[in-house]
Amino acid sequence: MLSSDTLVRAKLLFLNVPGLPTAHKNIILNLIKKEIREDISIQDVVVVPPGKWFLNFYRPEDALKVFKVFNGFNYRGHTLVVRFCYPDGTYGDETALTELVQCSNNAKGRLFEQREIVQDTLSSECWTIAEYEVLQKFETELVNLLKTHAYLPYHNVLQSMRTLFSNRIPSATSSIFISEALTQWPTGFIRMFNRNVKVVSNTMCLSTSSYYTQRIHDSAMEGGCSVHRNSWEPMVPEDIRSDIQLIQYIHSFLGHFGPQNIDIDAPIRILAQSLRGTWPKSAEELASLLTDISSGVAIVNRVLYLSSNPVHHEKIIDNLATYQDDCTDVYFLPLSSLDGQKLMIVDVEDL
Repeated sequence: MLSSDTLVRAKLLFLNVPGLPTAHKNIILNLIKKEIREDISIQDVVVVPPGKWFLNFYRPEDALKVFKVFNGFNYRGHTLVVRFCYPDGTYGDETALTELVQCSNNAKGRLFEQREIVQDTLSSECWTIAEYEVLQKFETELVNLLKTHAYLPYHNVLQSMRTLFSNRIPSATSSIFISEALTQWPTGFIRMFNRNVKVVSNTMCLSTSSYYTQRIHDSAMEGGCSVHRNSWEPMVPEDIRSDIQLIQYIHSFLGHFGPQNIDIDAPIRILAQSLRGTWPKSAEELASLLTDISSGVAIVNRVLYLSSNPVHHEKIIDNLATYQDDCTDVYFLPLSSLDGQKLMIVDVEDL
C-alpha cells in the first residue's frame, strides 16, 4: 500500500548525476540518509538513463530538506542540479517547493495532483491595465468552458475562444489584443494560464480534472511527461535556467516571429510572462538583459532584432533610416546678430 503513487506529495528531479552500478536505489537512499541525518521518508527512487534521478516523497517538507542540501551538492565529481517537478512535467525552484509545503500544512490530506501550485501568476508588468483586465476575463471564460468537460480537443477550445473574443462582431468580450495573441502565438498564450489549464497532447483540461490526474500518473510510470510546445522551440520557456538556454531560445524565437517591438508586440511580452524564477517579467527588462548577455541581439528604437540575421539586418537599416529622416526636419531658431533679432533656417544635421 505504501508503494501507491497516490501517496506521493512531492517529486524531485536530480540532473547531472554520475553513473551508478546495478544497486543504484540503495546507493541513492544511503547518500540521502548520510547527508540529511534526519528521518526522511522516500516513497520511491526511479533512475532514468542517461543522467536522471526521480525521488518521490510522502511529505513535501522532506522533499524541501533534500532540495536544500543536494542542489549544488558535489557527488563523485558531479555538481548535482535539483528541480521540483510540477504535475504537468515542468520544473520549479526552491520557492515553488516552499509554497507547496505551506499549502500542504494549511490543507492536510489533499492530493498534490489536485492542487493549483505554481510559482508565478500573471504579472501586470507585462501589460497595460486594459490588457491585464481582458487577460483575467479570458482566463475566467476558458476555465468556465472546461469545467463542463473532463477534457476537450485543443483546437476546438482555441476556435471557441477566438470566436468569443473576436473583434469582427462587437460584443462585451471583443478584444483586438486577445484575437492577435491567439493568432500570432496560441501555444505560448495558452501556456500563460497553466496554473488552472493544462494542455496534454492534443487535448486541454483543468488541472483538477480526473483526466489530467490519470495522464500525469501514466506519464510518471513512463518516467516523464511530454510538454506541449511548438516545433521551432528548443525547449519551453518554463525550463530555461541559464543565459545560454535563454540566448538559444531567443534566437529561435526571433527567427520565427521576426523583430519584436517591446511595447506593442504580443509574442515578446508573452515570452517575458512565461519565464519562471528570477528572469525579467517585462519585455523591456528582458530585452535589456538579452543585449547584455548576447552580442547577436540588438535593440533599436524599442524594437528587438537578431543583428546576425540578414533579414533583421535590413530591417535595422530601414529603422535607422526612418529615424534619421524624422530627425532632419527644418526648424526655425531665433538668432541674435548685430542687426538685431533675425530668423535663420537651420537644418539639424548642420548643428
